[in-house]
Amino acid sequence: MSRLTGNLFCGALLVSAFCVTPVLWTQEGAKKGTKQVEDLFKKVDLKSQDEKKVFGQKSDKVAEAVVARYLDAIGGKDVLVLVKDRMAKFRNIKYSATGETEAVIALYLKRGHKYREEWEIKGFKIKDAPLAFTQIYNGELQEGWVKMLGTVSPLEGRTLSVFVWDKQVDDFFLHWQEDGYGLKMIGQGLVDDDAADIVEVSDFTGRQKIRYFFSKKTGLLLKKEWFDTSGKQTVKKEQFYKLYRPIKFKDKSNHALKFPLKVEIHVDGDLDTQRQYTDIQYNQNLKDALFAKPEGIPFTGGIDGTKKTPRVPAATKAGPAPPVGVHAGRGRSRGKKKGSKTRGQTPKKPAAGAKVVPVKPAPPNPAKKTP
Repeated sequence: MSRLTGNLFCGALLVSAFCVTPVLWTQEGAKKGTKQVEDLFKKVDLKSQDEKKVFGQKSDKVAEAVVARYLDAIGGKDVLVLVKDRMAKFRNIKYSATGETEAVIALYLKRGHKYREEWEIKGFKIKDAPLAFTQIYNGELQEGWVKMLGTVSPLEGRTLSVFVWDKQVDDFFLHWQEDGYGLKMIGQGLVDDDAADIVEVSDFTGRQKIRYFFSKKTGLLLKKEWFDTSGKQTVKKEQFYKLYRPIKFKDKSNHALKFPLKVEIHVDGDLDTQRQYTDIQYNQNLKDALFAKPEGIPFTGGIDGTKKTPRVPAATKAGPAPPVGVHAGRGRSRGKKKGSKTRGQTPKKPAAGAKVVPVKPAPPNPAKKTP
């Protein structure tokens, strides 16, 4: 079991290094490192008389009109609300100084915050088997799992946050307002020689901000950019959307939505990750069993590096696993236990009026019989 644990931990390290962790923070709250990142577009303070307040954030009608045009360009709100599920298969190529790492990924999304992602990382093996794993989150149960090499562990904490981030079965801009976000038109710019309107999206706290660039010509989303402060140094990340194609629904409704078949992620101007979609399907009636807890041996160590006690004791029949929240909150502190401070000291006298209960002496040990 220790050898299996070591193999799983090595695989988890490789996976965590391969995945991109998109943490969004405000540019104003970033460290000094942000000054070294060249911002091509200056922030323009455009004040509209028709601003609406959304959960503490202001949203102007100019920005709303740009977003509405984008939704019409990809197929319209009326079609987006009809999406029940989506499947996407793609090649994910991660670039680094030592070379390229390729993963083949199948992503399944269903309404009700149900997500399933199957990974196979090319060129790597563990115990003569391909480095492959499956991540699942079920929004109805508020539980997530990771299955790898026949073992199953809870998907919790930061790993879970990264997994569910930016996964939309339809489109983020279909329900930005009810989710508590605000929109602000901040100017215009260029994306690969294509003129674009720049809309800044901020959450209800005003601390998380991200910029979206919409084509003036087609209305389609060309790019989004943000500052990532999760590492030792603040970096600027840009995600480009290319090769939009109409994808027809599988439910014979003749509806279709435009989808970008190529996505590129740049870090401080350098290409970091590329996605090439090979198959997109809407409304193919995904079964709920895809998003259930997978079968496997309970893994005693978390995929995020935490240590957990076995959920199923040895030589006992496995029952239903206890419910685990999104953030695995238990409501109890897990700090170190402090040792007794009364050892070698004179015991304190009881307070006046306190009832003293005598300690019952321990029963004597039974005499051992000498053979």
